[in-house]
Amino acid sequence: MQEWSQLALDFAQGETLPVGAVPLRREQRERIVRLVEYAPFPRVRADQRRRSAFTRDISPSGMCLGVDFVEPVASLLRIIVRCVDGRPTQDVLARVEWCRPHPDGHFWLGLSLLGGAPAELRRVRYTGAELAVA
Repeated sequence: MQEWSQLALDFAQGETLPVGAVPLRREQRERIVRLVEYAPFPRVRADQRRRSAFTRDISPSGMCLGVDFVEPVASLLRIIVRCVDGRPTQDVLARVEWCRPHPDGHFWLGLSLLGGAPAELRRVRYTGAELAVA
């Protein structure tokens, strides 16, 4: 049987916690469910499409996502959080800090937020002789 440990959220120490230990949090987490779209950043292949997920909790510096697919630790994701009516409320870059399986077959991702998505992420399409920003 494999044991899972969670990385301490105090990144200055960089140590793993003993099994069963509860990490100290520097900030309050809000237990809220929101629809999230995410994709690898930067997207370099056509098959790297956006996927849907949902939040388990959100804090000013991170969030926990319920996803269907494993994402590699330390990879970057572009995260778009949507409010109840579907409008985007947050568009940020995040780093995957940990990934754990859930008994129902899904996965939990722990993300640290890195800041707003760069403006140059706007969709660009080729119109023949020139590029047009959508």
